[in-house]
Amino acid sequence: MSTLLLRLAAPLQSWGDDSKFNNRRTYSIPTKSGILGMLAAALGRKRDDTIDDLKKLEIGVRVDQEGIELDDFQMVHGKKQSDMTRRYYLSDAIFLVGLFHFDDAFLSKLEEALFHPVYPLFLGRRSCPPSYPLVLGIRDSSLQEALEKEPWLAQEWRQKRLSGKLRLVLESERDTTAVLHRLRDVPVSFSPERREYQYRYIKEGGYVEFSGKQETEHDAFGELG
Repeated sequence: MSTLLLRLAAPLQSWGDDSKFNNRRTYSIPTKSGILGMLAAALGRKRDDTIDDLKKLEIGVRVDQEGIELDDFQMVHGKKQSDMTRRYYLSDAIFLVGLFHFDDAFLSKLEEALFHPVYPLFLGRRSCPPSYPLVLGIRDSSLQEALEKEPWLAQEWRQKRLSGKLRLVLESERDTTAVLHRLRDVPVSFSPERREYQYRYIKEGGYVEFSGKQETEHDAFGELG
């Protein structure tokens, strides 16, 4: 029973929701489809290859730095017409993501693939490559325990400006007593001809609190640290 921890951080991330056509929004947390797509790319799988083994991973997210939502106005030029689109991104966000599985060998295989990916990795869109370190390692603990015990990933100067109350989001069964949200982000297939997704339930898993000295005066050179 182990959990592989990933640090998802980059200048820009975009985790697409159900929006289509000219208005491409992003969720506030990484989606399961986006994470599994990154793992499939690392393993060298084609879009038509099976992802049934990856779908068995239980995924949890800790929001270490929320980031800011940005929107980008673009013109898409086709053969017969041009369309206006708006694409949304999360700027300067940091997420701690846990991948839980009962097979430690499978997690080790994923860890090795992420260190040596066959195809380029990105955080939701091809324009969003991850910063490093991406892989934090395998922890011998449950998903929630691993997310709660890992040190805060925000830089120290940022921690002084943030509350230190980090949101946890976990997968859940439908019959739980917790308040649930339903996301349509479980990929059935990544094939361009039959791209299809299923629903899953997530729940707010509470907060992880870190105590830190709050910044009381402006440091002109703080952002250089």
